[in-house]
Amino acid sequence: MGRRRDAGPVAGPAVAAWSQALPDPYEAIGDSPNLIDTERQDLALAEAAIDSLRVAFWAAGKALQLIRDARLYRGTHDTFESYVEDRWDMQRAHAYRLIQAWPLAERLSPMGDKLNERQVRGLLPVASRHGQDAAVDVYQVVAETEGVRVTAGVLDDVIRILPAGEWDRDQAVRQIRAYLAGQVQQPAADAAPVTTWEAEAARLRDTVRRIVTRPAWRTAAREHPDQARAVIAELRELLDEVEKSAAGDL
Repeated sequence: MGRRRDAGPVAGPAVAAWSQALPDPYEAIGDSPNLIDTERQDLALAEAAIDSLRVAFWAAGKALQLIRDARLYRGTHDTFESYVEDRWDMQRAHAYRLIQAWPLAERLSPMGDKLNERQVRGLLPVASRHGQDAAVDVYQVVAETEGVRVTAGVLDDVIRILPAGEWDRDQAVRQIRAYLAGQVQQPAADAAPVTTWEAEAARLRDTVRRIVTRPAWRTAAREHPDQARAVIAELRELLDEVEKSAAGDL
């Protein structure tokens, strides 16, 4: 199958084109809530430029996977990880997050004109545990609920109240609709933050220890080394953030 050669690099020129098309920022012409024609045109252009960011993250993820899987980095770098760090000043964990997110984002894009990276990231655990169809179901139910605006926060809240265990679409849909209608409350937050922290930290240690000592993890890591490295890199980043936060509070 032939490969197209007509599409060169577009990210830089595309950004430059938006910047050149936008007028320089200016002071408000007046206090009236009714915009004049020029202001309406400038608003439409500015919003279109901002809106282009919505698709940028999954286009980047798709591009990164292309470079990784086809080993297009090999002309200058020995590994994909060193390529993204040197060429794009991008942490490897973020590169893998973009790669992980783009297929779901592309599938969800026809359902929502305000889809963004944060929303997709929130749905990835559902997709990882139960498949993309389950993540699409969650998004679709929220998007189709009258009077509810799809935001990352709403999706996070909905996912927290979903039943544990095997995915049952009908049960999940009923639970989501009931929650959005105010018939299901989120679990009450623990009144003692220290108690919550100790319990969560113990659960985290047990989970990590249980996973890494299982032969299944080692087998999966050998068969899917890129995914294993991505998980490890992301855990390191998260732990670094926790350490910095703790040091700042001492």
